[in-house]
Amino acid sequence: MQQMQGAVRSYAWGSRTAIAELTGRPVPSPHPEAELWMGAHPGDPARILGPDGPRSLLAAIEENPQFHLGAACRHQFGDRLPYLLKVLAAVEPLSLQAHPSAQQAKDGFAAEERRSVPRDSPERNYRDEYHKPELLCALTDFDALAG
Repeated sequence: MQQMQGAVRSYAWGSRTAIAELTGRPVPSPHPEAELWMGAHPGDPARILGPDGPRSLLAAIEENPQFHLGAACRHQFGDRLPYLLKVLAAVEPLSLQAHPSAQQAKDGFAAEERRSVPRDSPERNYRDEYHKPELLCALTDFDALAG
């Protein structure tokens, strides 16, 4: 087992206390902290803490997927971590989000790739080919609308 440090994402709707408290850092944080990412997302991978210092989880998986993912995960999902765990700390209302089905994500990504839409373009809707199923597990009182 290895200790992991998540990547903190700052957005205006975030809390200055919740994620800082959760991670044992001083409160209040200097900026709003909205999301704590625990995964291997290329945009902000978590870091594995080891004797040689922090190391990107994404780089570790790329170097040795068998060790970090295991045979069953690799068989089903390939050499990538198939989820991104996010801890959200919202103190302001969040925008409406709509995520595509698995097939819509594959088709939309392929269409934008064929049209050569840059992956970092604001005109891009599909930055990868994966759908984004979500699960909400509230740690404190939280109101959400679904459907």
